[in-house]
Amino acid sequence: MATYSIVEYFDDHDGYKCGYCKGENSAFSQGMWAHSLNVEDYQALIDRGWRRSGKYCYKPTMRKTCCPQYAIRCNVQKFRLSKSKKKVAKRMQRFLLNGERKGDVSNSTTSKDDLDVNFSPAKEECIQCQEVDSNNANIETIITTPDVTHTECTADEPTTSKCEKQEVSDTNTSGKKLKTKSTKEPEKGAGADPSKPKCKKAKLLRLERKMAKLQDRGENPELLVQKTQEAKSLDDFLPHLHSLPNAKHKLEIRLVSTAKDNEEFHQTRQESLKLYQKYQMAVHGDTLNDCTDQQWTRFLVDTPLNRDPKGPGQGYGSFHNQYWLDDNLLAVGVVDVLPSCVSSVYVYYDPDYAFLSLGVYTALSEIALTRKYHKRFSGLLHYYMGFYVHSCPKMRYKGAYDPSDLLCPETYTWVPLPVCASTLSQTSYARLNVLNGGSPDAVDKEGQISNLNAVRCLYRRGITDYVAYKLHKYMISQNSRFLARTTTEEDEKVLEYSSFVGKTCAQRMLLYRSASDE
Repeated sequence: MATYSIVEYFDDHDGYKCGYCKGENSAFSQGMWAHSLNVEDYQALIDRGWRRSGKYCYKPTMRKTCCPQYAIRCNVQKFRLSKSKKKVAKRMQRFLLNGERKGDVSNSTTSKDDLDVNFSPAKEECIQCQEVDSNNANIETIITTPDVTHTECTADEPTTSKCEKQEVSDTNTSGKKLKTKSTKEPEKGAGADPSKPKCKKAKLLRLERKMAKLQDRGENPELLVQKTQEAKSLDDFLPHLHSLPNAKHKLEIRLVSTAKDNEEFHQTRQESLKLYQKYQMAVHGDTLNDCTDQQWTRFLVDTPLNRDPKGPGQGYGSFHNQYWLDDNLLAVGVVDVLPSCVSSVYVYYDPDYAFLSLGVYTALSEIALTRKYHKRFSGLLHYYMGFYVHSCPKMRYKGAYDPSDLLCPETYTWVPLPVCASTLSQTSYARLNVLNGGSPDAVDKEGQISNLNAVRCLYRRGITDYVAYKLHKYMISQNSRFLARTTTEEDEKVLEYSSFVGKTCAQRMLLYRSASDE
């Protein structure tokens, strides 16, 4: 039996408090309640700037909202590990091998990229929907973005005393005069001695010593050079992908479907909920009433995605990527596996292990998972990280996952992030395609739908087109004048819906139409 995507669209244009700049009534987005979504349809939606929170889908009104949120994705085949990302992976390896806890963010200085105090890539959007009455097209959404605090230790500003500004004499017990160090700049020398060899890096010196030993043993030293020059892949750095003999700790990752009939998920449900509550209260300052079972279920367990077994691994759909440390739940990454990507939804972890930079580590793990799936499904190439907000400095960390692309909000084409950065520093909203050589006259062809008859609807439990739905509504109406006015308003809403979801989705998904007003 064929499954369909069934959605309700809400044209609420009221503003709400921005979770980034904290502006009152300055943030705007479009909303849609998804009763069910095929993975192909959701893939098409996120490629037009939509995201989901539970079953609620939302799309920032880019031209209007105070802090434009650009969809961001990373090409996993071309992904390059930065030095700071390697540090995170090595820190995890040292911890697993011998329990080393160096790098604890509470006791040491750490770079912003490593610190990752509050959240991980693409998982900070916390949209909490209130109870929804499916017969009433009135959904209030509360959009909150957790504050991020990067603690950096800085030394106090040095004070300059008079004795540092001028030469001062002092007399000791022997009667000799002591002079303080003069602040006069020393004379510049002639530079490096050309008769001596240039200094070499320690890494190169070690390599030369190893090559000399190999040569003394009669072995070919060039093999060592070739081995050294071979770049390590992401998988080489992630310790959970390798056997660690005699390791003090064991890290295991399990990808678990959140489907209602999945017994494995329900066996770990309470443990996962308690971890979420501990994380929200410690990191985001929530109370227990703010992170109830109902809220967690609505936000991170419920999903509109219809599972498709034809995908990689356990198929396409929504999953909890569970990280188990010595049989205790350490972290959970909520992900959607789609035809073209692995999309990150949220992450929460045990705050007692924040020194492991679990936000960064889980992101690297999800990139590795995407690379694994890409080997069998070549079209599954990207890791989607949610929204990139350049106008909010705390939200720019996603750009550190290189190479990343941003979605142009007008043409829905992908543009390399480095090309966009300077322009977005000057203006929060920009047409990005022109920054990559695109035409300023390019239009979104998917958003241009002239014939509303092509929009498919779900009406009275039957599938019909929008024009047939209107005709039936007109025939049973007793007030033709009222119907004419409301029909015009409804046409505008459906036209807006079609432009936001795109022509393909408008012709494929079923737009729910209520019969309650007949």
